[in-house]
Amino acid sequence: MASEKKTKSDLSKLTILSLFFWLFFCCSSIVAASPKGLIREGLNFYDRGNYADALQSWKSASEVGSREADFLLGFLYDGVLQNDKEALFFFKKAASSGHIQAQINVGLKYERGEGTDIDKEKALYWYSQAAFNQNDIAQFRLASLLQEDSDKVQESHFWFSKSAQLGNPEAHLALAANFILGRGIEKDLTLAHVSCNLATFLSRDIASISRSIQLRTELETKMSTEQIKRADQISRKCIEKKFKECMTYAVENR
Repeated sequence: MASEKKTKSDLSKLTILSLFFWLFFCCSSIVAASPKGLIREGLNFYDRGNYADALQSWKSASEVGSREADFLLGFLYDGVLQNDKEALFFFKKAASSGHIQAQINVGLKYERGEGTDIDKEKALYWYSQAAFNQNDIAQFRLASLLQEDSDKVQESHFWFSKSAQLGNPEAHLALAANFILGRGIEKDLTLAHVSCNLATFLSRDIASISRSIQLRTELETKMSTEQIKRADQISRKCIEKKFKECMTYAVENR
């Protein structure tokens, strides 16, 4: 009787152990086959320089509708594999699903004519998609492209302002140039000085900092002491406000 109970106990333990291993391998396979698992697997391959397997993992994830996988495929073709047409195809696929960085990349491809003919209208369209999603880089690219059309300088200034409010230093530098030249906005050296101050504050690139300081130095030769003082006061207030509605405040308080 005791022997029979021991046998049943051993069988029970064996069944549980078998079930455990079945669940482990089954679940591992499900995780690996899921879009997130395939993306993670592809990233591991990519980190090890195994680009062919990374490509296959991300393609498998793309086939089940992962826009992140589409973006990564575009990234892989755009970089290591150097195939602009394939890069554009997958960036566009991700962009159509709402992937913001992919929308910017598609815009760049059309603007530069990489993997396709140059098409400024399509570039504007894709930059706009990301710009309306509050992406400062897209807003800056959109503004820069609009600025090429003399009939759209006001719209360009609007998007530079939106990008600047999100803390883009290059947008602040572009605004400074607009205020100096009266491009899309009334000339205003005080506001140009404010934009230079904020570009200097936000920049993390030595070349950008040097450009904004140089422009500000040139501006100060044409400004009164009172104008410079007022520009510095507005700049400090903008920083305190964390740039929210900064240029609106600056215009109202110049």
